[in-house]
Amino acid sequence: MIGIEITSKISGIPLFTLEFRPDTLFNSEIRGGLITAIMQVMGETFGPQETKIVNYGHYNAILVEGIYVYGMLFTFQSGPIFERFIADLINQFEEKFQVDLEDTMNGKTLVHQEHYDFAVECAQAYKSFSHIDVTNLSKLLDSIHSYGDKIFENVVIFTRPEMSQIYTHLIDEKFSVFSEEVSKALKTILDLSNRTSFPIESFQIALSRDFHCLMFNIFPFSVIVFVDENDLELTHWRIQEVKTDFAEG
Repeated sequence: MIGIEITSKISGIPLFTLEFRPDTLFNSEIRGGLITAIMQVMGETFGPQETKIVNYGHYNAILVEGIYVYGMLFTFQSGPIFERFIADLINQFEEKFQVDLEDTMNGKTLVHQEHYDFAVECAQAYKSFSHIDVTNLSKLLDSIHSYGDKIFENVVIFTRPEMSQIYTHLIDEKFSVFSEEVSKALKTILDLSNRTSFPIESFQIALSRDFHCLMFNIFPFSVIVFVDENDLELTHWRIQEVKTDFAEG
């Protein structure tokens, strides 16, 4: 997640802004380009607690309409868990400042962003959302790097269910080219799995006649492995060994 902004529906004035990722130029590059597009979308009311997503290059803005405010969550990714995150925060914001927001809607007071200090609630929600199981991640990394045949030289690991990319080790440039698109495909497939009663535990994609990517789940992670065609059979064996090792560990 990059940051959030909460804006008054009646005036369009920002009431609260918080930057989760200072290194993403949230205040200039993202907000400067997205806010205009977002407010155009928000011009068409789409109902409380329904969401819309505006894609802007590598960034997404997930939009939620509350009773008094619009909530905007800026992310590198999208999905139900991000939608629930911003929807829950908007509910908390409107509950905490209900009296002030009602007065503003009735024209009894002016809107001033500095009156709405919501940072503690956001920090707590973000900390809970972004928790990484460091112990199990370390155990998984020890397992996949314990082999001397270099099968796991090109690996990307995601947390579930939010599908945040938490580990990347790509030494082969040909796989680096595909990593972003494969990651998007993985998120789409697993999102579909989460929305239906058909859990997907693994899959394989042929990127060309010469190399493939394989995905397998080890709770709470999803692992993508990029391999050459001639290493495919050994990779399947290694994945089973890692699963067994992880389960027994």
